[in-house]
Amino acid sequence: MKRFDLLGNRHIKEAAQAHALGSAVIFDGATGSGKKAAAAYAAAALLCRADSGRPCGICPSCIQAAAGSHPDIVFFNENGDNIKVKDIRELRMQSFVAPSQSPFKVFIINRADLMNQESQNALLKVLEEPLSSVFILLAENAAALLQTVRSRCRIYTMEPISPYEVSAFISGMTFEGKAPSSAEIAAAAENCGGNIGRALLSLEKGVPKPAKLASQFTASLGGSPLSIMEVCLAASALTRNEYGDFCSEVTAALIKASLARPEKARAYSAVYDYIQQQRDKLTDNNASVFALSSQLAALCGTTLQELL
Repeated sequence: MKRFDLLGNRHIKEAAQAHALGSAVIFDGATGSGKKAAAAYAAAALLCRADSGRPCGICPSCIQAAAGSHPDIVFFNENGDNIKVKDIRELRMQSFVAPSQSPFKVFIINRADLMNQESQNALLKVLEEPLSSVFILLAENAAALLQTVRSRCRIYTMEPISPYEVSAFISGMTFEGKAPSSAEIAAAAENCGGNIGRALLSLEKGVPKPAKLASQFTASLGGSPLSIMEVCLAASALTRNEYGDFCSEVTAALIKASLARPEKARAYSAVYDYIQQQRDKLTDNNASVFALSSQLAALCGTTLQELL
């Protein structure tokens, strides 16, 4: 059952296999971290008809889940758009309809963290009266969700995948009809920060712009304020989603940098905390990427130079 292959994330696997996820959960992780794969695995395991070894891959429920045609698995907001309150009200109405062939329905809500406050409050009503439903919220920044929403959900943070597992998963794949070399696979696995989506994207299209800028930004720390400003100026041209990816890439790089150079861990930690705050601000539609990148340049070019 290749569709249900879920690398790492044993905590999610075990909970889903034991039907112990609960009625509402959040899978939190950056783009490419495997949230959708985890949701597919969890949904299949929850609705699998086997007594053990769920998802079995051979029962009627698993076959339908693998084909994407299971009537009791609803993937909501597949394109990752902003979710409006009317969309949540529609989802609520769907949750009132009895399952077709299973004990309950599984609703997977993609990019739940893009909901505004009104939409989240509407979702809160759904979570408070789940009836015969399990809700899996996929988020790139769970902190953007209201505390009242988070308090009603179990939060599972996607785990980084080891370079060995990433390499093994990619081996045998082709990109535009061409198989990457073992050296290219090893480099993609080593540099993806445990994010298999980034590894696949780098092999398919080369290193994405947010990742390149994140690498340049991390390298510029400790250098001249001008070098930091140049990277932040380039980052100001990113879209909001790209800037979110940039923030995720930077925080992953800062963790590695702190381990490699513990004498600068204090400075890297300060930048890490600030980047996390900027990720939270991205949920505010009034916060522009230009303003955020300018603030980052100001912080790193002045205050942090004293630490570095």
